[in-house]
Amino acid sequence: MDRRTALRRGGGALALGGAAVLGYSGSGSSTPTVLVAGSLQSVVEDVGDAAVEAHGSVTVRRLVDEGARDPDAMALADPRLFAGLATPRLFATNALVVAYDPDSPHADAIERDWQAALRRDLLVGRTDPANDPLGYRTVMALRLAGVADALADVDVFPETRLLQSLEAGAIDAAFAYRNMAVEHDVPYASLPDRIDFSNPQFADRYASVSVELPDRTVRGAPIRYGAAALTDAGEPWVERLVEGRERLQAAGFGVPDGYPVRATVAGTASTTD
Repeated sequence: MDRRTALRRGGGALALGGAAVLGYSGSGSSTPTVLVAGSLQSVVEDVGDAAVEAHGSVTVRRLVDEGARDPDAMALADPRLFAGLATPRLFATNALVVAYDPDSPHADAIERDWQAALRRDLLVGRTDPANDPLGYRTVMALRLAGVADALADVDVFPETRLLQSLEAGAIDAAFAYRNMAVEHDVPYASLPDRIDFSNPQFADRYASVSVELPDRTVRGAPIRYGAAALTDAGEPWVERLVEGRERLQAAGFGVPDGYPVRATVAGTASTTD
């Protein structure tokens, strides 16, 4: 059985239990409970005492809406997911990259020209647009790049396990956030600003593409992270997270001048910050 067949046969089991749980115990505990985006799971380990659970940001909002979780605070990779729930504080930015296995036979090709490399017989991973913003940003970036057909042969993983799968050699490359590659110390190919969702100057271009989700349409926008306390118990944790400029930058996030800042509209990230 070749690597691709083995990967796909194991994909269902891998998708189950995709959450990273760091002592999450639900509401009612004296320790604040926090739900975070999968791309934040490493950096929040140093934020302070809290019971943290990491999922894709869309999954986080779904868990709250369905009453499956009742957290004291949330930190998500798309502030629009706070709509109708809280007005988040914007605290970090990011960029979409192609992380790759340095031991892959395709490593040099990916570094040299990631678009051309996608047309080779290599294993590429991404996340599910229905579960997290990384998934729908990947789809939109490939559309902006004019290589949307590459999605036909891309394997889907939970955000919390995407880079672990890369490190294990299950895939050659993965569409990930820059901070994920930095934190896992794996090489990555940067994408042009016009498609990596990092630069507010390209906000109109980003907004020219969209992804249809089961319950809504998501239009492209610069990557912004937002955090909000849902109870008084969550306030200190949010404050430590959003004020941790050096910690966030060391982890590979961007922190624009003036951050943290309140989102200009409840649940909506400004595209002109």
